[in-house]
Amino acid sequence: MKVQAGFLEKDVTVGEAVRRYVVYVPREYDGENPFPTIVFLHGSGESASDGLFQLFNGLPPAILRKRAEWPFLVVAPQKPNTRLLWPTEIEYLNAVLREVEREYRPHPHRRYLTGLSQGGHGTMALCRKTVWDFAAIAPVCGWADDPVATAKEIADLPFWAFHGEKDQAVAVNGSKDVVAQLEEAGRAPKLTLYPELGHNCWDEAYRNAGLGAWLLEHSL
Repeated sequence: MKVQAGFLEKDVTVGEAVRRYVVYVPREYDGENPFPTIVFLHGSGESASDGLFQLFNGLPPAILRKRAEWPFLVVAPQKPNTRLLWPTEIEYLNAVLREVEREYRPHPHRRYLTGLSQGGHGTMALCRKTVWDFAAIAPVCGWADDPVATAKEIADLPFWAFHGEKDQAVAVNGSKDVVAQLEEAGRAPKLTLYPELGHNCWDEAYRNAGLGAWLLEHSL
């Protein structure tokens, strides 16, 4: 079965609106066997309705640099408004995930959620609220509105957070507070801090931390 590979532009209808998103299909995907799948949520700066700008930062450029480290289908939705957070897009996000499930074979036990900045917030806020169940999550320079409630909700999920300690856009406590609550609950979350980095810690997180291999260690 011949499957088109690469970063593929897609449409999904939500209500009466046609919305765009991207699916990255690696050459190794044959369309026959279930395949590990990542959902990537972009940050505020990539918000638009063009359907492509969400690829500008974070995971997609990391794939372009070292695609062998990312043997996943990758789903990259896009929200249009810079100010509105990802939880306001749950209907669209679920429509995208259902469409991906109809068109591809995302592994039912190897689905992962990650995102940067507003996408890091969305990773923590939505990992229990979508139509997919995730085996692990990795918020990058994100935060939780209520670290105590969030930690309770995600307590049994493998969790790896990344943050620059000089971040002036999202304070490093955005990650530290959730990790502290998880540790208090007896969990063992991972936290990688970059002492010399500001808001852009996503280049290091996605390019050099071995995140893809870590995700693959986890299955539902």
